Amino acid sequence: MRQLDRYIAVTVGNTMLAAVLGLVGVLTIFTFIEQIEDVQGEYTMFKVVMFCLYSVPRIIYELIPFGALVGCLAGLGALASSSELLVMRAAGISTWRITWSAIIPVLVLAGVGLLVGEFVLPDLERTAHQNRMAAIGNQNKDAEIQGLWYREGNVYMHFDDVDDGGLVKGISQYEVDEDGNPVMTIFARTGTFRDDDSNDPYWLLERVSITRIVPPLTVDDLPRTEIKKLPSYRWDSQIEPDLLSMEILVQPERMSMAELNDKIDYMRRQGLSATKFELGFWTKIFQPIATIGLVVVAISFIFGPLRESGMGVRILIGLVIGFAFKFLQDLLAPASMVFGFHPVIAVLLPIVICFIVGYVSMRRTT
Repeated sequence: MRQLDRYIAVTVGNTMLAAVLGLVGVLTIFTFIEQIEDVQGEYTMFKVVMFCLYSVPRIIYELIPFGALVGCLAGLGALASSSELLVMRAAGISTWRITWSAIIPVLVLAGVGLLVGEFVLPDLERTAHQNRMAAIGNQNKDAEIQGLWYREGNVYMHFDDVDDGGLVKGISQYEVDEDGNPVMTIFARTGTFRDDDSNDPYWLLERVSITRIVPPLTVDDLPRTEIKKLPSYRWDSQIEPDLLSMEILVQPERMSMAELNDKIDYMRRQGLSATKFELGFWTKIFQPIATIGLVVVAISFIFGPLRESGMGVRILIGLVIGFAFKFLQDLLAPASMVFGFHPVIAVLLPIVICFIVGYVSMRRTT
C-alpha cells in the first residue's frame, strides 16, 4: 500500500511541478513584455531582466494553488487514461485513499509556497519596485504609485517615497484640531529615521517649512499664519520606515504575515480600518487550505465528469475552475470592506465552496 501511495504521489507531484513551472514561465514572459514598454534612460534592458527575476518568487507564490489544480488534473487524468485508476479501484483501493495519496505532494507544494511567501517574496518584491522606481521615477512619474497617505492621531501626512534605509522624501503633514480645523502644516524635503539606545526613536526632518495658524485674539480679528523655515526638525512618531516602505512598494497580500500583523496593530492603535491588511493576513494563512480545496475539486472531477475526457479538456477545466475561484476571492475582498463583514468570511467562503463541491461530487462517484 505504501508503494502505491508513493507511486500516486510521485506521479501527481511531477505533473504539479511541471504545471507550476510552466505557468511561472508564461507569466514571467508576460511580465518581461510589459516592462519592455518602459525601457528608456536609466531603466535599461538589464534592469528589466532583474525586475523579472526579482518577481519570480511572487509569481511562484501566486500560482502554486492553480498549478496544483492543473497538475492534479493532469497527473490523475493520465492515470485514468491508462486505466490505472480503474485497476486500483477494482483492487479495492477506495477513492478517499487515492485522494489522500494525491494530496501528499500538495502539502509539500503548499509548504514551499508558505515559506516563499513569508521569507522570500516580501523583500524581493520591495527591492524590485524600489529599483524600478529609482530608474524611471524621474522620467515617468505618472506610471508609478504617487506616494502614500497616512494618519496618526490628528495628523494627516503624505510621503512621496521611502527606502529601507530609513530615508523618506517629500513629507507633508497637516495637523487639525478636534473640530477638523487646520492648526499646523509641515513640509520637509527629506526625513531620516533615527533609532539608538540612548533616545526614543524619532524622525529627523531636513529643509523644513512650518506654518502655524494662530487663532484670533478677539472676535473681530482674523486668523494669521506664522511661517518658520528650519534646516532640521525633530518629529516624534510611532511610524517606522518598514511600515511605510511595505505599503508603498508591496501590496498587502505580498507582505509577510509578521509585517501584516505589525501593520494591523498599528492601524488599530490609530483607530483606523485595517480590513485591507486583515484580508492579506488571512489570505496568506489560508492559502495552503485553499490549495488543498482546489485539488479536492480536481480529484472529484477526475472520478466524475472528466473521467473519459482528454488531457486538453482537463487542463482547460482546471484553468476555468481556477479563474472562477480567483474571481470569487476578488469579488468578496472589496465586498468585506464595503459591507463590513469579517475578512475571514471573505477568505474562507470560496475555500468552503471548493470543499463542499469536491465532497458532494466525490460522494456521488463512490
